[in-house]
Amino acid sequence: MDSRIGIIVVWLILGVSLALYLYTPFPDHARHPIKQRFSRAMVRLMYDISGIGSSFGLGSDVNITRHVSAVNKIFSREPNDGSLQIRDEYFDGVLVRVYTPKGLSSESSPALINIHGGGWAYLDVDDYDAFCQRVAKHANIVVVSIEYRRAPEYPFPVPLDDCVKAVKYFLKNAAKYKVDPARIGLTGDSAGGNLAMATALRLLNEDTQKLKLLSLMYPVLQAVDLNLPSYLENPDRRSTSFCMKDTLIHCMQLYAFGHEPLTSAMLENTHISEVDRVKHSNIIDVKNLPLKFQKTAKPVKRPLPSTKSDVDISVFLDPYFSPLLASNDDLKRLPKTYLMTADFDALRDDGFLLAKRMKSLGLDFEHEHMEGLEHGFVLFFYYESALEYIENYSNYLRKHL
Repeated sequence: MDSRIGIIVVWLILGVSLALYLYTPFPDHARHPIKQRFSRAMVRLMYDISGIGSSFGLGSDVNITRHVSAVNKIFSREPNDGSLQIRDEYFDGVLVRVYTPKGLSSESSPALINIHGGGWAYLDVDDYDAFCQRVAKHANIVVVSIEYRRAPEYPFPVPLDDCVKAVKYFLKNAAKYKVDPARIGLTGDSAGGNLAMATALRLLNEDTQKLKLLSLMYPVLQAVDLNLPSYLENPDRRSTSFCMKDTLIHCMQLYAFGHEPLTSAMLENTHISEVDRVKHSNIIDVKNLPLKFQKTAKPVKRPLPSTKSDVDISVFLDPYFSPLLASNDDLKRLPKTYLMTADFDALRDDGFLLAKRMKSLGLDFEHEHMEGLEHGFVLFFYYESALEYIENYSNYLRKHL
């Protein structure tokens, strides 16, 4: 009897320890605190499994994370109820998945091209299958999901090149898909939002049909200042956000270089020279953020610049890598733009800086901030907020495409 009690006590201790380890407190205004804690625990567990696996030589951190995150496909793949025709094909050599509502009422319907997120290195079209199906059904439009080649195997600008190729092909061949080429929008979330805006900027110099709408969901917009308040509020895996400063630094380097040569400098925010930082200070400045975010900024003693590195960091200053650095003239040529930012997100301030700039230029721009929700929430269909957002977003597409 004593031994059984001992075993029970051990299991209780292990259970409580695991619960405490995985527990992440969320602010009082969190929309779905219990579900959000569960989501955060699952993501943290995935990161930790990947880290342990790579330390034991079972593979690279990237590949292990890809395998572990494949569990997500159980929830993100949605059975086709027969209302959509879904097929995979190639647009100028780039794999895409096309969702076409059956019985479209028009031979010239609107369409939305989706560029998936996942830090340029993780996730794929399967992870966005349910999202694309739901948007196609709710908005009754054609949706194209791009399967670009991912970092670190294919660093910048390969993923962007793939996206530009696929979008150009679709714009030129829209009629084949019963789509009006003048009614095509482009969207992306997180790293996909970065690629979407960069693609839109690249298309400005292409001889092709113009996009009607650019839609960005909590996008990555710059790699110049990694000490903005939202970065400092979400520094690491103990944060409420799924998108943390340390993870962004990891992903940015994989996308920029295919490996991680500047982690220490980026963590210290010394990867950019003071000259370049000052050059862009009119765009990237805490004073351009809403006052409530300025108040939450933590005082940071900027260390001296790191010694010169052999790594060429000019990629971080490229507007196709950091779209927030695009010129005013290029921003003015973008199509109508919609931006969504999330409350618990290291990328929150990137979005608000873009919003400030776009509005100061008087552009056709709409910004929606989601209070009480975290980066990535759009894919969590067990959140009532995610389902509500997709329905509202689909109505927005109906109206503006």
